[in-house]
Amino acid sequence: MTDDTSQPQVVADNRRIPVIDLARGLAVLGILVINVTTMAGPGIAAGSPDWHGHAETGDWISFTITWLLFEGKMRALFATLFGVSLVLFLSRGDEYSRIVEQVRRLLWLAIFGYLHFALFWWGDILFTYAIAGMVALFFKDLSPSRLFVMGIGAYLFASLAAAAQVWSTLSAVNAVHSGTATAMEADFVAQNAAFFAERTGLKMAEYAMPFVEALRYRLTVMPAYPFTLASEAVFEALPLMLCGMGLARSGFFTGQWPRKSLVLIAVVGAAVGLFWYAAMLLYAASQGFDIVTASLLPYRIGMIGRFAMAASYLALIALCGTAIVQWRIGQRIAAAGRMAFSNYLGSTVVMTFLFHGWGQNLAVREYEHTTLMLFVLLGWALMLGWSKPWLSRFGIGPLEWLWRMLAGVGIRKAKRAV
Repeated sequence: MTDDTSQPQVVADNRRIPVIDLARGLAVLGILVINVTTMAGPGIAAGSPDWHGHAETGDWISFTITWLLFEGKMRALFATLFGVSLVLFLSRGDEYSRIVEQVRRLLWLAIFGYLHFALFWWGDILFTYAIAGMVALFFKDLSPSRLFVMGIGAYLFASLAAAAQVWSTLSAVNAVHSGTATAMEADFVAQNAAFFAERTGLKMAEYAMPFVEALRYRLTVMPAYPFTLASEAVFEALPLMLCGMGLARSGFFTGQWPRKSLVLIAVVGAAVGLFWYAAMLLYAASQGFDIVTASLLPYRIGMIGRFAMAASYLALIALCGTAIVQWRIGQRIAAAGRMAFSNYLGSTVVMTFLFHGWGQNLAVREYEHTTLMLFVLLGWALMLGWSKPWLSRFGIGPLEWLWRMLAGVGIRKAKRAV
């Protein structure tokens, strides 16, 4: 790692860093594994494959694999890499003009995020990232060590706060299942279960609506949802962005970290992350994947585990990424990463067309987890199939081009911007 007193070693010129494109590609491919469950089903589908009551052995196996390797980790990767891109963008050219351009980009990203929610799906992350990115800009001049201290410290505080927020609820659920609950606890759990059950029904009803009706529903019944989601999610996204800024400024992706440090992060991060999520899975199983537990556990208790696992993934990419991008499949993944914005929103359009009422309305079939993974393979094939040929001809993804043109960056700059 570079010393804090030296100048930040970001990139030598305006060329892209293939390892970062590879990381983005893996993130945009991996996030579909979890997103598809909540595009075809309600939010609880990310925490239990049996929310519909007909999961089989294969579904539990595939759910366990995706739970351990993907759940929450891809969001963490995306947020961290977003912080990396903030630093790289600001490092190329006049600082003041780049800050102005970055602010415009973030404002347009917020608009894209809100449209993503309003037109297609409630699970947008772009709006949150736009807000977190605005705040992260205030810390752009900090040294790598200070960015890491602030990021990790804020993340640990947010994880403790999130756990404290739901601890009494989960304790009451545990008391009900162990037969030691008081009448007040039993009533409290019943009210929470009814709330999540009602929300599940409303979400499936929304998915079955035609396009215009669903759009009207989101804009009239839940127009402030992106703001509500961001008000909570920003406390996880912002610390990760600060860590990503620290990684970029310390040369993490350009070979300036000792190999031993990367190996240590990869091993320890994987051990902590797998143990954390395995423990949560066993606990959820002990509660019979109760609707309250399955709804709250991954989002509120899983933060430490996904941070550790994301750190492990990033270390592995830093270790092996240069070799992987020489492979054909590595080049395809890196191309998908260069078009992560187009692929992220494009996968939403494809999957909501398949599952929602404005398209094929397949969500009504309540597919098992193993079947949903076949749709993931379809999404992967599309992203890997079109990204490289498109870039070979146009040099930039369609939505990346639109985003940067709206933000006033320009075509020439857009082709080489991160």
